[in-house]
Formats: sequence, C-alpha cells, structure tokens
Amino acid sequence: MNHTHESPSKPGRTLAARRVVLPWILWVFGLSTTLLLVGLWGRAVTIDRDTISRSTEAALSADIVTDRVYEWVGEGLSSTTGISDEEAERVLAGVRSHPEAVEAVDAIIDDVVAALVAPPGTNPTIDVEGALSPLVPMVVSELDAQGLEVPAGAVDAAVESLDSVPLDAGEAVPVGTVTDQARAVLTTGVLIAAAMLALAGALAVAVSEERWPMVRSLATRIAFSAMSFAVLFRLGGWALDPDGGRSPLRRSGAILVESNLDVFLIVAGLAAAVAAAIWMIRRPLRTSAARPAPSDETTTQELVSV
Repeated sequence: MNHTHESPSKPGRTLAARRVVLPWILWVFGLSTTLLLVGLWGRAVTIDRDTISRSTEAALSADIVTDRVYEWVGEGLSSTTGISDEEAERVLAGVRSHPEAVEAVDAIIDDVVAALVAPPGTNPTIDVEGALSPLVPMVVSELDAQGLEVPAGAVDAAVESLDSVPLDAGEAVPVGTVTDQARAVLTTGVLIAAAMLALAGALAVAVSEERWPMVRSLATRIAFSAMSFAVLFRLGGWALDPDGGRSPLRRSGAILVESNLDVFLIVAGLAAAVAAAIWMIRRPLRTSAARPAPSDETTTQELVSV
C-alpha cells in the first residue's frame, strides 16, 4: 500500500516564516523608536541654554555662594579698615537681611551660572565689584550703628579689592563643554536610531501581507510611544522634586526632565497625522471592495423588467 506524503505548499511556508520573523522586526522597530525619541529629546535639551542655565542655577547651592561672597567682603573689610574678623562678621550679619544685599548676591550667582554654561573657548567675567557696589552705603551705615570708626573710603576700597578675587571651580568641567560633548554623542545616536527605524519599518512592510495597514500600524506605534514618553517624563520630573525645590540637585534634575516635552508631542502629532491620512485614504477603497458586485441573475432581471 503506497502512502503519499504531501509537503506543505509554498504559500503556507511563506506565511509561517512571516509569522516568525515579523514579531522580531517589530521589536527592533520599537527599540529604535525608543532610542530615537530619547535621542531627539536629549539633543533638544543640550541646545536649550535657558533650561541648562536654570538647572545649573538650581543645582548651585545659593547658601554656599552667599557665604563665599560675604567671606570675601569680610576679608576686604578686615584688610582695609583694620577691624577684626569678628567685627566684620557682625557688620555683615546686619547687612545680609536687606533686599539690596539679596539682589546683589543673586546677580553674582547669575554671573557664575553664565560662566559655567558658557560655550568652550570663551572667557566670561564675573563682575564682583559691580554687583556689590550697592552694598557700600549699607555697610557704612552698619559700621556707624555698631560704633566702629573706619577711614573714609575704606569700604569702597574693600569692595574694589574684590574685583580680582578668582572663582575657583577646581577640576570641574564647565557645563558648556559637557553639553557640547553630549550633543555630539546624541546626534550620532539619533542618526543610528533613525537608520534602524527606517530599516525595521521597511522590513515590516515588506513581510506584511497588507502593506498600507502595516504602515499605519507603525505610525500609530510611534505616536503612542511619543505620547507615553511625554507623560512619563512629566511624571518623572514631579517624582524627582515633589516638594518643589527642597533639594537643589533634585530640583535641577526635575527641570531637565520636565523640559522640551514638546519634542515628544510634535513627533506624536506627525505620526498620528500619517496614520490618520492612511486611514482616510484607504477607507473608500475598503468600502468599495466590501460592496458585493451585481450578479448575472440580478442584471438579467433588471433587463427583463425594463
């Protein structure tokens, strides 16, 4: 008795191969989408000087800078007026609470931040004397209030001596240099991710049984991924700093994470527009294809009735 062995048909083998390969292609497509979105967002952050400045200013402890500034002023008073360090500290303690003093220190902090985020190759200056000049009348008034006699013009000389005080950052790399290096790396990552995304998308369309529905599905995936990242980063910024600035470093990170979310929204909008356009174009075609063609019997009956 002869047994006939039927081998599977070629279309069946092709369909099985597609079902095995397509999930892996879509996984690569999803990974590429993630890398591309994060790369685009990160590159946008490195270009956003305002965000970098605000983040750096938040990370910079105002108390440390303030103490350092008044330490300089105290040293200048001691060296030019002849009063002791303790007397200089008492005088400055009475000055620190004035709004003009707070504004003067804030101006110095702004100069420090501008110096830190300056592009490589530039030599930004910090005008300490110009920022602290408004403090001179308050210091003179406080010296008189405490009964400390100082020579005329000694306070002016103390402030003028601060113009040459260096702001030593130690071995820290300027923020501007870090952002430029990060931008170069992220640009390369964006190009690689875009190439991977295009290749994976082309392969997914090629192995799919229906190509236009697959293109629409891929665009929808990108739109949902971008929206998900926008929500995730927004919640991440809140999670980093739920107390609203209690920790300088956490506030600095929250400013970065919450910034440039419009990158995700723009990508989501473009991808959603592509998916919607394909759906609107394909809808009339599906409707006409689903409508049954008139049979011969129906046509004959119509002719007889006429």
